Amino acid sequence: MVVDRSTRRCLLCGTSFTGRAFVCRPCADRYRQGRIPDEVLRRFYSQVDIEYPEWANTYGNYNPPRALMNWLDRVDRSARILEIGAGGGFLLEELGERGFADLTGSDITVTALAEMSQRAHIFRVVAADAESLPFASGSFDVVISSDVIEHVTRPYQHLAEVQRILAQGGLYLIKTPNRRPAELYYRARDLYDHHIWHPSMFTPGELSSALAATGFSAEYLSVSDLTAAQLRKIPTRPARALAEKFPISRLPVSLHPHLEVVATRLP
Repeated sequence: MVVDRSTRRCLLCGTSFTGRAFVCRPCADRYRQGRIPDEVLRRFYSQVDIEYPEWANTYGNYNPPRALMNWLDRVDRSARILEIGAGGGFLLEELGERGFADLTGSDITVTALAEMSQRAHIFRVVAADAESLPFASGSFDVVISSDVIEHVTRPYQHLAEVQRILAQGGLYLIKTPNRRPAELYYRARDLYDHHIWHPSMFTPGELSSALAATGFSAEYLSVSDLTAAQLRKIPTRPARALAEKFPISRLPVSLHPHLEVVATRLP
């Protein structure tokens, strides 16, 4: 989302409106009930990349999963790794610099795939829907998604697909907003369209249940502070300064602004 209130163009119909949302209220209401068509979502996310490049992971390492990246240091460098929703491939590029060699990145938008192709010498680039992954069973040892699962419209199908393509004992590393703090923020900022771009948010308990139902155990990592992207969404400089120093790791996971989870594929 773009937190500065301004006059802008609806990313779905092109109508001019004033607010902080990505789409106008009529378009938001049109897709409030039922599943949003895939072609609408592809068009929406491509338009986000075009209209708001500074708020996407296509053109920069927008909102990295710090705890997960630190945790990855314990993984064998020969691991077969897939990132779903890789954007411009910056996380994979960092993994390549750390010595991981068997890397694959996937996304659904034309903009992300074009940007990723510039790094195709580091990792393979695959056009793929997160709910229907075009890989053989057991193809990967590690799957990563950073701020992705909240965007999918059928999260259980997505998790089942990840479970299928992981080897026995494989790992699914997930970063995603924590539903309750996120929903409070969206309401406070009048982001009435969040059901379009975040249709599948979870609390820690809800995510644990979804993972258990699809064949995973879950370990929640400690989140030490807000990311730079999260700090940007705080509207005033004094509030940002306070938030930057706040010891988030002292809070229970249920109050963390986002979740970083290591899910292990069960036998």
